[in-house]
Amino acid sequence: MAGEVKDECGVAAVYLPKKLDKYPVGGASYYLYQMLLQMQNRGQLATGITTYNGDRKQLIDTFRKRGSVSEAFSTKIRPKARAIMEKYSGTKGIGHVRYSTSGADDIGSTQPFERHHGRKWKWFSFAFNGNLANFSELKKELEDKQYHLVRNLDTEVIMHFLEKEQVGEKKKPITQVFADLSDKFDGAYNMVYINAEGTVTAMRDPVGVRPLCYVIDDDFVGAASESVAMANLVTNEIKDLKPGEMLISDESGVEVKTFKKSKKIAHCMFEYVYFANAASTIDGKSVYQVRWRLGQELAKQENLETTGDDWIVVPVPDTAKPIADAYAHALGLPVMEGLVRNRYVGRTFIETNDRMARIKEKFNLNKSVLKDKKVILVDDSIVRGSTSQAIVQYLKEKGMAKEIHMRVSCPPIRSPCFYGIDMSTIGELIANRNSTKEQINRIGFEDVDESVIQNTAKEIKVDSLQYMSLNGLIKAINLENGKDDLCLACITGEYPTEWGTKLRVKAIERHERGLEAERTYS
Repeated sequence: MAGEVKDECGVAAVYLPKKLDKYPVGGASYYLYQMLLQMQNRGQLATGITTYNGDRKQLIDTFRKRGSVSEAFSTKIRPKARAIMEKYSGTKGIGHVRYSTSGADDIGSTQPFERHHGRKWKWFSFAFNGNLANFSELKKELEDKQYHLVRNLDTEVIMHFLEKEQVGEKKKPITQVFADLSDKFDGAYNMVYINAEGTVTAMRDPVGVRPLCYVIDDDFVGAASESVAMANLVTNEIKDLKPGEMLISDESGVEVKTFKKSKKIAHCMFEYVYFANAASTIDGKSVYQVRWRLGQELAKQENLETTGDDWIVVPVPDTAKPIADAYAHALGLPVMEGLVRNRYVGRTFIETNDRMARIKEKFNLNKSVLKDKKVILVDDSIVRGSTSQAIVQYLKEKGMAKEIHMRVSCPPIRSPCFYGIDMSTIGELIANRNSTKEQINRIGFEDVDESVIQNTAKEIKVDSLQYMSLNGLIKAINLENGKDDLCLACITGEYPTEWGTKLRVKAIERHERGLEAERTYS
């Protein structure tokens, strides 16, 4: 559901093989700005870059600022934007857009994290996308060895472990550094990394929960969380890094290496359903085409009698639009913009818990197409349900819709995510609020009981509710090995890593004891 859940962030890395004067002002800083701007959907809280320039004293230098990419780079003030590009001009760099799923929202928690050192190969900066499921264990290990953690943040934990891997007089190969870390880390942790020797790398963790792709062009080498970040910058094919692979640029050239063999692959299904830009391709699958197939699958499951000219299909902007288009096309129904997103709503100093006020700020109602209509409202997912309930109320009371029937392209979310999505407790999920204890504790590959759906429909006050089936979801994503290559933990309760399973047990225990004020992994 738009506005309900957020992915943690997006990462980018760039290497420019030619002299700096062959590129736009800023070189790496310019291209990182362009790449991060195209991944703004992955985080709007803060932006940061680190660049390398062998001609300056500060060999690697980091720029971080709260706000959107355009706000951070001051693009409305051209001289100021140019000054930022010039100050952080370089031939290599990494970048990050952030949405917080852990830690504070202050500038100190903004990535990349840079660690200074007198030796160039120990002076590094990095950024990551995901979440460490065994954060609490790793934090305790550091504290037991007298490390002082300033922030309750997995980024800080990763920084200390990166430093620990590079102690001593002998430099460890970067592939070995990340291979050894992968034996300690549990969860999702795609990373971009740069040091003061000019080594830059992008690595995808061995499970591959989050996406990461790369391109090697004559004038440009880059990596990013989504292909859309580089699509307008290059001519060569953008490829996916496989789980356990890394792209490395150093004094010897550019290459892709395997640093760790994957025992289990589990790509997040939510990337296809909601998070990723529709123009991206993830692990060989067009996100737009996946969403179109989701709409087709929803239409196949439809049991409403939709004869008459008072039926319309309304998508919840924007991720659900291709789903609604395909659904309506299959059933021969008109698609109408009953909700129109206000694309100029940015950050606001006004804080409110009034969900309806937020909906009215975010969406304009198109009453001319809603009044006296039987509306089939199509959305990508329902997580907590508060936004869905407010939208339904908005359409009925202000739009004067006759009926609201909700169709959802994802099965019910009934288990927390510990891999980088901000839903980590049992009780916050609407499907669980409408389930019995036995239904909550159940795990496995099966659709939820009809009673859960009916109870949820009553809570959000729709005339009918239908979710995508598990098999329909897997068919639409259409990966080579089907569900075996997907992380479906938030739907089935079956996690691809050891600590994911442990945290689910902990989450259920805390739910039963009424202790859900904090995230489960904190």
